[in-house]
Amino acid sequence: MFTSSSMDILSMIVFKDKIEEVFSRLVKLGIFQPVDIRKIEEEVSSLTSLEIEKESTELQALEISFREISRKLNLSIVPSRDIESFSIESIKGVFKSLDEKLSVSLSERQDLVEELKTTESMFAQIRDYFVFPLKRGTFYSFLQVNLGKVDEKNIPVLERSLREIPHLFYPIRKQDTFIVTLIIGLRRDRVVIEKILKDVAWQEIDFPENARGLSGDVETKLKDKIEGCKKRIAEIDQHIKKQAQESQGILSKIRAFIVLKKSLIEAKKYSYATDKTVILSGWVLHKDRDKVTNEIKNIAGVSYIEKKRAEDLNIAKEDIPVRLEHNAIFKPFELLINSYGIPRYGTIDPTIFVAISFLVMFGAMFGDLGQGLSLAFVGLLIKRAKNIKIKQASTLLVYCGISSAIFGALYGSVFGYEEIIPAIWIRPMENILEIFKISVMFGIIIITLGILVNVINALRDKDYIKALFDKSGLITGIIYWLAIALTSKLFVAEKNIPSIYLILIFAGLALIFLKPVIETTFKKKKEKESLFVSFMESLVDILEIIMGYLANTVSFIRIAAFSLAHAGLFLAIFELSRLLKDVGGVPLSALVIILGNILIVLLEGLVVSIQSLRLNYYEFFSKFFVTGKHAYKPLTMSEH
Repeated sequence: MFTSSSMDILSMIVFKDKIEEVFSRLVKLGIFQPVDIRKIEEEVSSLTSLEIEKESTELQALEISFREISRKLNLSIVPSRDIESFSIESIKGVFKSLDEKLSVSLSERQDLVEELKTTESMFAQIRDYFVFPLKRGTFYSFLQVNLGKVDEKNIPVLERSLREIPHLFYPIRKQDTFIVTLIIGLRRDRVVIEKILKDVAWQEIDFPENARGLSGDVETKLKDKIEGCKKRIAEIDQHIKKQAQESQGILSKIRAFIVLKKSLIEAKKYSYATDKTVILSGWVLHKDRDKVTNEIKNIAGVSYIEKKRAEDLNIAKEDIPVRLEHNAIFKPFELLINSYGIPRYGTIDPTIFVAISFLVMFGAMFGDLGQGLSLAFVGLLIKRAKNIKIKQASTLLVYCGISSAIFGALYGSVFGYEEIIPAIWIRPMENILEIFKISVMFGIIIITLGILVNVINALRDKDYIKALFDKSGLITGIIYWLAIALTSKLFVAEKNIPSIYLILIFAGLALIFLKPVIETTFKKKKEKESLFVSFMESLVDILEIIMGYLANTVSFIRIAAFSLAHAGLFLAIFELSRLLKDVGGVPLSALVIILGNILIVLLEGLVVSIQSLRLNYYEFFSKFFVTGKHAYKPLTMSEH
């Protein structure tokens, strides 16, 4: 709980004919993270990687085809739990068959949608001017309207010529050997339409004085055409939906197969081959080591498996993957840790400390029983979300609300009112000096905890020089507490301050100044820089210690400042409410109080959250946090 999970590395040698089965089993177990063994073991640096380019290319093509088929069917495919084995050719056959069935329907649907869009635009244009006679002119901003007659024998030619452009063809009546016809097209196609009409010997006719009847006929025809398009589109959609239902099962299994294959290729990237065998290595949790070993032995039969603890490897600890393990209570606080960085393998996991300090600081700065319970309620509502990150964030909101409610009870504040319940502990506005003193004391505890964690981390790494002489080392911690004791005595106005305090402080600073000499002596390493430069660096470190720890300690005063600001905002809102009560009465006064509480929750709640994080990151984490490079991410049956 206070450190990341212990890791082991497994190296396996199995026969080539078993490797696919071994990889599949490892992926299904979901506890094996492949690693490039050549970066760990120098003696295997000459091994040849497995050939995966062709397999990877084929899989990418399959995935593209799968996405296209899913899009055409309007399906969101979830991988099947039952994984079946497919050949690449069989999957291509399934896709080809589905594509052939869908292509005709989708092509017709696209044409109908375009036709429907154009017809609806025509209808809207005619309907807007329905009160006027249908005629050429500026009434129709984007329509080309032609009324004329054409020889009956040229009608088929006219229809064929107009087929490629959006239009409405409306034969009105027969006149001798001519057909009086109304043609409505788009203004953009005017040149094309006029050329077609000229080719068929079109004879223009002036519109009659009153063409409302003609307009009504056109409107009816357009409506019929629109309804026909919509009906046919609905029929095609129903056909596609039926195809989707029939294909969902096989596509789900294909999706699972593709996901598995992607994971296998990811594993094969770090695998190396000899003539008859394959070597693969990967990280596993120490507790899962035997489980993986037994599974591989059951599959591969004759195989060689080597197990090593992460601590026994000759690699930097930053390169070892990190897995933080917490129960459901502390799991959400990993969001706060991960936003800062991954704690390096082998160092103290600060999650539990942050959980306590963050909630205490948030509650102390935002203490109100009513607002706290409101925050917790909102968090419970958001908790219904399916996204895991949102659920964890909502849990954090619930915790913050509970902390705020607890401190609200301690302060005796309910939606800013301090007359409803008595204060169990203290009222910030009435005990300003006390609340400032408590904030500084809390800061001293957090800073001291950061120093202790740094010392423990250094001792775990067997870096005793760092444990003693680091800017957050044991000597600095002693100096810090001696300075606190000295300051406390000055504040209680003691005239005779024991000189032992000053002697010990200067002795500690002298040891830090002499760190280069001590480090060279005990670590027996050659100095790359001159002693003068090293001593100057030590002097800078001393100045950083003095100024930094003073600033760190004073920084915790913001806890008291924000708790006072919280109460001060309520005073301002209540005063504004009292003034508006004389103008707008009780309803307006109540509205101001409600809106004021909402404003405080939204604005100050956000600011207090940021300040709580800032104090943890800069005043606590800066003392000890060493960042790792990788989180533990085993291969699983999931999308990458």
